[in-house]
Amino acid sequence: MKKWKIFGIIMTVVLVFVLIGLCLYFFLFKESITETEAQNIAYQYAGVNASNVTILSIQKDREDREYEIRFYDDMYEYEIDVNYNSGRVINFEKDLRDNAHINQGGNTTVSMSEEEARSIALQRVGKNQDEVTFTRVRIDRENGVTVYDVYFYDNEKEYELSIDVNTKEVISYKEDYLTGTGNNTTTSNYIGADRAKEIVLNHAGLSSSDVRFSKVELDVDYHIATYELDFYYNYYEYDYEIDAVTGEILKYERGR
Repeated sequence: MKKWKIFGIIMTVVLVFVLIGLCLYFFLFKESITETEAQNIAYQYAGVNASNVTILSIQKDREDREYEIRFYDDMYEYEIDVNYNSGRVINFEKDLRDNAHINQGGNTTVSMSEEEARSIALQRVGKNQDEVTFTRVRIDRENGVTVYDVYFYDNEKEYELSIDVNTKEVISYKEDYLTGTGNNTTTSNYIGADRAKEIVLNHAGLSSSDVRFSKVELDVDYHIATYELDFYYNYYEYDYEIDAVTGEILKYERGR
């Protein structure tokens, strides 16, 4: 009789642990909302119409129990994280897209062109067009101010400037020497941003009309100069790092 009691106690304990495990599973791993429902929550939170947006990526983060949703419309790029148990928006980011026409007061567009931003940046550093290579010229928002971010380099330095599109003033300025002991840090040997784009597009089997570059930057770390390039195609994000002199692909990633 005692054996049956002990067996009964053991079975009860086992059932309790099984129930606890099931509860934990449904709480931690079982999604209460679907991916489509999470998208709709994100659209509603951002105040956009689903027919007017393009999805960049949707990723499921099981550690944080959320859907990470990235998309864009005619003006902005959004990054929204939605908890897949509660449906609550955990994180929301909204940035102006590259070269978007931003309305000021609802009826005018940005008064500064990309070429004018380049000219102002060159005048600020005392350089001519043929002395530098531009790696990024894009519209952005910084502390509520619409700016052009202008990145370029010459034979000695890398420059980063932000220019207020309304006042046309340089509101931030940074320069770094491109120095080092490695054999690929002489900027006159660099292949250039345009050639770097060609290399990664050929590797991906795509053309420039297929993709939108979100990043084209020159970087010098540990005396090695590289181009870092990111772009999107068909819901996938491509991430490349290539040698700035040889054009060799050093890193390649593709993911949603």
